[in-house]
This record gives sequence, structure tokens and C-alpha cells, in this order.
Amino acid sequence: MTALDINGAYLSALKTHLPIGRLEHTTGLPHDRRRAGVHLITPPAWEHEHTLPNPLGSRDEPGPLWVTEPTLRLLLRLSSPKYGLCDPPRIHESFTSGATENLLEKFRIALEDARDRAIDTGDEVTLEYVKAMYSKFVSTMGESNYNRELYRPDWMHLIRSQAFANLWTKAFKAFEEGLTLVRAMGTDELHVIGDWRAVFPEGRGVSEVKIKDTYVIGS
Repeated sequence: MTALDINGAYLSALKTHLPIGRLEHTTGLPHDRRRAGVHLITPPAWEHEHTLPNPLGSRDEPGPLWVTEPTLRLLLRLSSPKYGLCDPPRIHESFTSGATENLLEKFRIALEDARDRAIDTGDEVTLEYVKAMYSKFVSTMGESNYNRELYRPDWMHLIRSQAFANLWTKAFKAFEEGLTLVRAMGTDELHVIGDWRAVFPEGRGVSEVKIKDTYVIGS
């Protein structure tokens, strides 16, 4: 087994559809791609547990549940004719606002450029500082004593969900290319069997992966 570390998972997830204004409640409406928020859905059955991880992760109980925008969009994409992996989720109610995917784009690009420069020059101090910046930015935009200027717990949950959706997309790519998926953990860890270097470029860049661990399991 090879445990792959997905570089800059939260940094990449800053590019996601974020609601701009106050979340408004609606019921019984189809998904509006111009809006984003949280949704109460009845998820579709997932019949690929032995080959692909469930996009909802491991659930403790069946039935309706609240999901954030990235998770809903992932399920809708997987239910499209292109993938055909599940039925569309059923949306019962939503709290959404008009949204944009580019709200944090300049911030993301600036951090990614600084990260790349630090890697190129071997500046580990700057690299760790940049990593701390975007991870703390995400974690403190919820309720936190360390960030009183920005209070958007919905953004925090959406960005974290986007990071997992990005991880799931990489898992699906690995599956399509013939790798055996063992597990997808958190937002940045993928365990696979097979020649992963034929699928993913190795390195420290945001578009690359690096080895976190290798291990052997019994049959």
C-alpha cells in the first residue's frame, strides 16, 4: 500500500462556490447553480462500496441529512449521464444565497505563488508560514477567539467539503486508471495499490502528490 498525501488540499479548496449574502430558506426547489449553501437531502443509494468510497463518507444512520454545496454538486455530477454512478439526490429544503466561485481566488493565487516560490528556493520557514496561513484562515472563520473580523462558519464547512470532493475526484481518477483504492482519509490522504506514479505526478506542488507512508497488509 502507498499512502499518498495530497498537497495543499485546503488551498485548492478555496476555489469553491461560496454564498455571498445571508442564507435564505427555500423548500421543494430544484438546485440552482447560481446559489450555494446547505441542503437537506435524501441521498441516493451507493452501490460501489468495494471499489469507490461513498461521496458522503461513512454514515452512522440512513435517511435524510444536511450536506454542503460541494457535496451536493458532487452527487449531482455523479448522477449525470457522464458518470451514471447513482441516482440524483432528492432536495427537501435549502439555506442558500447568491454565490461566486471566485470570491477567494486572488487570495488563493497569492498563497499558491508564495508556496511555489518557497519550494523552489528551499525556504522551509516561508513554506510552513504559508501553510499555516490558509489552514488557520479556514479553521478560524467559524466561531473563534482568534478571528473577530470574519465570521462565516458556512464558508468553513463548504471549504472543508470542497477539499473532500477534490480528494474524491482524485480517488475516481485513480480507479479509472486501474489503481486499487484502499481508503480516502480526511481531506488529503489517499491509500492505493498499484503504480500510482503513472497516474499522479510526484512532488510538492499543489497539482502533485507525495508519499506519506508505505505499508503491507495481510490477505
